Parts: sequence; structure tokens; C-alpha cells
Amino acid sequence: MKLISSIFLFLLFFSCSQDKVKSYKFSKGSIIKYAKNIDIIEKESYVLIHLKDPETNQIEKRFVLVKDDSKTPEGYIIIKTPISSVIALSSTNIGMLAKLKSTSLVKGVSSHLYVHDPIILNNYKQGKVIEMGEQNSIPAESIIASKVDILIYDGFGHTFQHEEQLEKIGIVCLANYDWREIHPLGKAEWIKLYGYLTGKEKAAIDYFNEVEKEYNELKKIALNVVSKPSLFSGNMVGDIWNSPAGESFNAVLFKDANCKYVYANSKGTGSISKSFEQTLVDNRATDFWFNPGVVSKSELLKAHPKFSNFDAVKKNKVYSYSFSGNEFWERSAIEPHHVLSDLIHILHPEIENKRNYYFYRQLK
Repeated sequence: MKLISSIFLFLLFFSCSQDKVKSYKFSKGSIIKYAKNIDIIEKESYVLIHLKDPETNQIEKRFVLVKDDSKTPEGYIIIKTPISSVIALSSTNIGMLAKLKSTSLVKGVSSHLYVHDPIILNNYKQGKVIEMGEQNSIPAESIIASKVDILIYDGFGHTFQHEEQLEKIGIVCLANYDWREIHPLGKAEWIKLYGYLTGKEKAAIDYFNEVEKEYNELKKIALNVVSKPSLFSGNMVGDIWNSPAGESFNAVLFKDANCKYVYANSKGTGSISKSFEQTLVDNRATDFWFNPGVVSKSELLKAHPKFSNFDAVKKNKVYSYSFSGNEFWERSAIEPHHVLSDLIHILHPEIENKRNYYFYRQLK
């Protein structure tokens, strides 16, 4: 009896083990580590893409990427890969495609005035790239005429206005939520999506792994520095001063650069708004001012002469990414290690630095 029981238990265990092996044999599971608004799951013959509503963290839309006519699960929008053409309506779309050497796939942009990539600009001059205009006012006819495989848009309103019409004729609309990511590596991790779309998933994953490694190494270097200068950020819009909230993307970068961000304890992941008077009270003696929205000290003081009351202005410790304009918006999301590097070397000059900054410049 004991022998029979032992054999039964062995067979039961073996059967369960086999089931576990079988269920994971062709699935690597999620390959996402930092991003909160997307999940990518590899299967034997296809890849699942789950886009999540940033407000609820619930799956908003499901896509399945296939390279052939393999059977796919129900309830998913099918995207055949690699895609051959795309309309990219945001700068970060372009930056990630550029990193994968795939900007030749871009057939439409919001405006060429917001583009830095030389291939897209050259194609625009040759009539190979169309200006689509503002996202909320693009005629469906223009998109249909472009004959693209996919349209990538910022998911401000969750759905694209012509989405249902376009998908009926085979043009997939895909919301991009990288701008809602809080962790810098979470934003950069969206390159994995573009890797799978273009058939360059290995290049995308290898690139991200290098970014992750360098970012974390820089963060470790910064945290070992004894000095911890203070910093404030933002600028005036009308009569209101807008600064990154304490749980925002920029606040994470400031923390990882090991500085005292004045509003680090404020709540929210967007911006906080204050009067100029309150901002001056909070930051008169703060060491550094970042992201003033201009490229020269004279321009700064011409716009608001009272800015001269900040110690950071008096001591020429004001830094801006506005010098690089479109280049910053295209590249910074996919190069958070370079943004962090700039911050660290500005805030901690005692660290040896033998190169120029990637994005930031001092206002003179």
C-alpha cells in the first residue's frame, strides 16, 4: 500500500512538474522591469503588448505582434511585424526609432518644426514625410492617404479620434504613454516596443541594458559624493511659476543626482504651481536653477528683472537644455543616463569630467 501511495505521489509530482514546464516552455514572460504603462510578453510565435491606463493601471488595449499567419489569441489587435511605415506624432517616438536606425519608416509627423532627426527632415524636404498637424485635428483622409501600417500618438484622450475607422482598413492606432512614466529607466524602456515593431528587438533590449547599467553606475557615483547642493527648477508661465512635483520624473532625476531638490517632499507626479513671490522666498539662497526655458542670462533678466534676486542668477549657476531644443525632446527619453550625467557633473564638479555636457549648458 505504501509502495502504491509513493508511486501515486511521484506520478502526481511528475505530472505537475511537467505541466509547469509545459506552461512556461514557450513563454519568457514579461520583459518589462521599470515601465508601469506597458507590458511586453513573449510567446512561442507571437508577442503580446498590453497598454495600461496611467490613471488606473488597468489594461486599456491589447495588441499581438506576429511575423506570419500564426494563430493568435482572441481579443487582441493584430500587428504584422516588422512594420514598413509609421506616423510618429511625438518627439520621443522619433528618438526611439532613431536609436534603432529606423526613422526611414516615418511617413508622417505632427510638424517638421519639432523634428531634429536629419533623415526625417531630409525626407520631408523630398516630400516623403507629410506634416499631419495637431493630433486632435488630423483629417482621417490624410492618414488613409499615407498608407501607413501604424500610427503612434500621445494618449492624452486614451483613444485616437479616427481610431475605429482606421483600424477597419488596417491602420493600427497605438497610444504612447512613455511621457507618463515616472522612473527615467521606465521611460527609456519603451524602446523595447519599438524594437518589436521594427523587428529589431534584440538591438532594443541590448541598448536598454547598456542604458540601465550606465544609469545605475552614475547614480552610485553620485550617492557616494559628500556634497549635496540645493536645486530648484522651472520657470514662469504668465504669473505662475511651475516646478516639477516631488514624485515626478524630474524629481527622480534630481534625487538620483544626489542634490537637495527644494520641492522634493511635495505630492504629485506633474507640476506644482506657485507665485513668483513664494518661489523667491523658497529659493533666494538655493544653489542651482535648472530649466529656466531660455538660453541666455540677458534673455532671462529681460523677461523678468526680479530674477536677479536669486543667488543662482547672481553666481551664474543657471543651466538649461533649451540650447538643444528639439534634440533634447527626441533624445532625452531614450538617453536618461546622459541627462543624469549632465546633472551630476554640474552639481558635483569635484567629480572628474573630461567631456562636454550632452544636453545642458550654462546661461551666460
